[in-house]
Amino acid sequence: MLMESSLSSSWGIFLNEMSTHLSNPREFNIWFKPLEPVSMQGNVLTIRVPSQDYSYKLEGDYFDLFKAALEKAFGEGINLKYLVPTVNPATRREEVANTVRQEEAFVTHLDRRMLFGNFYQSICNRLAYTVAQSIVEQPGETAFNPLFIFGASGVGKTHLMHAIGNELVKKKPGYKAVYVPAQTFKRQFVEATITTKKPELFFNYYQNIDLLLIDDIQEFSEAISTQNAFFQIFNHLKMLGKQIVITSDRCPADLKGMEDRLYTRLKWGMTVEIERPDAHLRREILTAKVKEAGVSISEQVFNFIVKHAKDNVRDLEGALTSLMANAIYCNEEISMELAEKVLSQTVGVEERKINVPEILEVVSRYYNIEEADIVSRKRKRAIVQARQVVMYLSKELTEASLAAIGAEMGGRDHSTVIYADRAVRDLLDTDTKFQAELKEIRDLLEV
Repeated sequence: MLMESSLSSSWGIFLNEMSTHLSNPREFNIWFKPLEPVSMQGNVLTIRVPSQDYSYKLEGDYFDLFKAALEKAFGEGINLKYLVPTVNPATRREEVANTVRQEEAFVTHLDRRMLFGNFYQSICNRLAYTVAQSIVEQPGETAFNPLFIFGASGVGKTHLMHAIGNELVKKKPGYKAVYVPAQTFKRQFVEATITTKKPELFFNYYQNIDLLLIDDIQEFSEAISTQNAFFQIFNHLKMLGKQIVITSDRCPADLKGMEDRLYTRLKWGMTVEIERPDAHLRREILTAKVKEAGVSISEQVFNFIVKHAKDNVRDLEGALTSLMANAIYCNEEISMELAEKVLSQTVGVEERKINVPEILEVVSRYYNIEEADIVSRKRKRAIVQARQVVMYLSKELTEASLAAIGAEMGGRDHSTVIYADRAVRDLLDTDTKFQAELKEIRDLLEV
């Protein structure tokens, strides 16, 4: 615990910082002079505020300056705890009753079925999965706060969010994790401010949790009052070292109708994308779903589903469910004819043409070699092999001529493409590891 003299000295530095940077002395006298430091334990500073409204104001309009001044006076990583004086016994009894009702009504809204254990991984989602697990180890203490996960609908954002919450609730008895879709949060705020006229209950609920999971934050677009409420809650939780996880169908830069100050907060931590499932991941998920459903489908039908139900996991599961339903109600086998009929109605069936730049991009990502190096004249073995793989696959999978492939690969002639094709074929005949690599690259290309 900080000695009283040291606490007083540090508090003096804080007040001096605030008074120096506030352009209006009246603001300082109203909002900061009445604050009182109570104690400092570890990195938690307890301060007494005249009312709960003060904490809302400090963490709303003055958050950046408030936080910077505290860190200058007390050091980085400072967390706050507020002491709010009771007004009278009757009011205090009502506050206690409200708190008890909130505790009794506290529900995580977590889906217990969505766990790390049944979250399937591949290149398209591995970074998001790794970051999520690191948060579970040190919630609120990593640079990943907030964690902003974005991606198309059905790629696993919500599953990963629930997995974080479920794991933390399991590891930490009494841990308060709340999952809330943005639309629900918006409705709750409107009800609290307009219908029941008790916004303090809304704020108290969300400011007393350990983990906030906000799904589909793009739904806050143009809802300025809701954004302001979330902004206050965000600042409060961040100041207390609590973890925040947010999902969206688009990256922060593409969010529209957001207040600048909230937009800035969303970019504070880690932003990570979950891409649409690659062929490897779709195979793994479909294998599990087929086993779970207890059905039998041919390899041809299996590959057909994997190839065409490719946009998201829901499409994959929906295609299998529709196939099984049609087979049951029409009393027929799950044949290729049925698969073509059902998938053409659900996800669409069309042949996709691959080009050389697409193959170059996938091979570059797979081997972690820059595209510019692959098409360069560099002779490093790993680069040469990646270059030959691009030319081999381009010859096999595209309609481009040998001369066109060579031109795309740094202005090489058709004989270089023929040599690369032969070199890759020879290696495939003798190297099982290379065979596996080519299969994985084909899966990424979805062929």
